[in-house]
Amino acid sequence: MTKMEIIDFDKSFRKPLIIVGSLLFILGLLGVIFPNLFSLAISIYLGWLMLFAGLVWLYYSFKLHVHSFSSWIKPIILLVAAGLWLFYPVAGIAALTLLIAFYIFSDAFGSFAMAFERRGNNGWGWMLLNGIISLLLGILILFGWPATSIFILGIFVGISLLFDGIALIMLGMALKAD
Repeated sequence: MTKMEIIDFDKSFRKPLIIVGSLLFILGLLGVIFPNLFSLAISIYLGWLMLFAGLVWLYYSFKLHVHSFSSWIKPIILLVAAGLWLFYPVAGIAALTLLIAFYIFSDAFGSFAMAFERRGNNGWGWMLLNGIISLLLGILILFGWPATSIFILGIFVGISLLFDGIALIMLGMALKAD
């Protein structure tokens, strides 16, 4: 692909980048303003998601693998984990905070990869900044865990989403200038 083909391809993503970026920005802002509530919402949402997944797997196992013991392990684990997560959401927040730290590290490295892939094009520096911010957030989460989980989870996921939104908005705006 030539640089011109890449730019033409990128321009078709301008509007979706700005829309998704704006939604992520608003969601991130809510996380920063209400971190404890955001942490609780994340934990409860994950519990419900696991419950739904467990029920789907339970249905699948019942319909297709009634006599296979191994096909019942996954839905049972999902349902037990979902129950624990929904009945003990604060403990779930501590566990989730640790998982989120690893997600934020992954997000940082993904942003670094995207920034270096776009190096030389407008907007690449925003993705690099997003990667640096995500890397710092991941490190800070690990230093305060588990004592600060209820506050940290909401605010750091909020900050990460906020910068994801800003990066996508700025990338979408930069595509016009390419």
